[in-house]
Amino acid sequence: MSLQLYNTKSRKKEKFKTVDNSNTVRIYSCGPTVYDFAHIGNFSMYIFTDLLRRYLENGPDKFSVKHVMNITDVGHLKVDDDENYDFAASEDKFEIASRKANLNPWEISKKYTQVFLDDMKKLNILNPSENNGFMPLATDNIREMQAIILKLIKNGYAYISNQENIYFDVSKFPKYGEFSGKTLKDLEAGKGGRIDVEELLKDKKNIFDFSLWITDESHIMKWDFPSAIKSGKFGYPGWHIECSAMSMRFLSDVFNYKIPDFSKFKTLDIHTGGEDHIFPHHEDEIAQSEGVTGIEFSNFWLHRKHILVNGEKMSKSKGNFFTISDLENGKLGNIKFSALDFRMWTLLGHYRSQRDFTLETMKEAKIIRERVQNFYQKIKESKNLEIKQLKENKLEIFKEDFYNYLNDDLNTSGALSVIFEIMENYNENNGNDLKIFNFLNEFNSIFAIIDINKKEIEIPKEIIELTNQRLEAKKNKNFTLSDELRNKIENLGYIIKDTKDNYEIIKK
Repeated sequence: MSLQLYNTKSRKKEKFKTVDNSNTVRIYSCGPTVYDFAHIGNFSMYIFTDLLRRYLENGPDKFSVKHVMNITDVGHLKVDDDENYDFAASEDKFEIASRKANLNPWEISKKYTQVFLDDMKKLNILNPSENNGFMPLATDNIREMQAIILKLIKNGYAYISNQENIYFDVSKFPKYGEFSGKTLKDLEAGKGGRIDVEELLKDKKNIFDFSLWITDESHIMKWDFPSAIKSGKFGYPGWHIECSAMSMRFLSDVFNYKIPDFSKFKTLDIHTGGEDHIFPHHEDEIAQSEGVTGIEFSNFWLHRKHILVNGEKMSKSKGNFFTISDLENGKLGNIKFSALDFRMWTLLGHYRSQRDFTLETMKEAKIIRERVQNFYQKIKESKNLEIKQLKENKLEIFKEDFYNYLNDDLNTSGALSVIFEIMENYNENNGNDLKIFNFLNEFNSIFAIIDINKKEIEIPKEIIELTNQRLEAKKNKNFTLSDELRNKIENLGYIIKDTKDNYEIIKK
């Protein structure tokens, strides 16, 4: 079975192939806005993209991947994420963070970029800048953005307003709304009385024209735009334009010349993001990119569902979020979870499935990951690794099932079920540990949940005795005592995982 991916653009699964049928996949991913800590909802999307990259590189087809993920360090307005389209709330997030922290925006950006990179490393997320990729800053690509804006003005898709802001004219792009399924009429009808249309249209031609450049002398981070802004005033870019600029710069040959040559743009193979990026961010990216190049912006679009907390989307504006540090420090149920426990939680569900983040599901993810880790340790330390003549078993069938699941739109839960089946069917006397060990390393090159350098943890005698007492209490149906002993064991820093006739002990 060949790799099938669900394409947001066509709203169906499609057989994956590169635009030029080569073995190199060019991926662009929407990266973080580094004005604050990234929360685990953000990281669930980066884990998904990392899994995609790892599978393309280490799966059966062995693609070469050129991956670009931007760092947004300017121009992300509050309005861009406002589900109610409160156009009055159009302040740059970095300006707000700068006032709160009493730091300048560059200091804010540097601080949270480093925290983001540290968390990525803890989560075993490959750095996009490795292996011929890039992780560029928006502020390092201002001139490229301006070149695109000038071309959009020349092509009739953009205009300079009376207040010297530059907008994309959505009425000039007939395809606007096709990607997200939102027509301009539907959008306008849905606004009701929530926006002051008359006030808005003092500067725009159409309500949903989006910002390409904001002229604002008071903005701390600002640049001149002599080719467009005649007054000489300084300003800064809108959020959407940066992704078009950086994908064209690092995944095509557009800016490899003295004068940008937009005819050199080649359609991206894959563009990834969260489902909340579909509109307006990706809708706007498509409009401005195709308005410049005249060709399709990306062949495949992959979007991860966002995480729910008590039925609501996890977000900073709602305050219902956790960071990686929060999990590590026990802020969820007084249990310390590792970053890899959260990676496990993410991969236990399909990337297009809506999931509720809870203490119980995190505990289960931790237990499952530790079981896989312990199984790996057991195989790694087995004397059977030295046996050269290996008996036949069902491992090849398991491997085929594993890859069939992943080829079906990256069905990680199905692929993990194969690993669990191998663990359940393991017989240490079958002399096949070397093949299993090699396959576990193959599995981990894609899932990255096993610490291959970890040494087995010795469980204290006290914990083993308490656990045996609990097992005896369960056999005698003394469930009150059994629960008391479980709680005592958990308070001492260990979790009990019951099996059919026994138990496993996992350190918190």
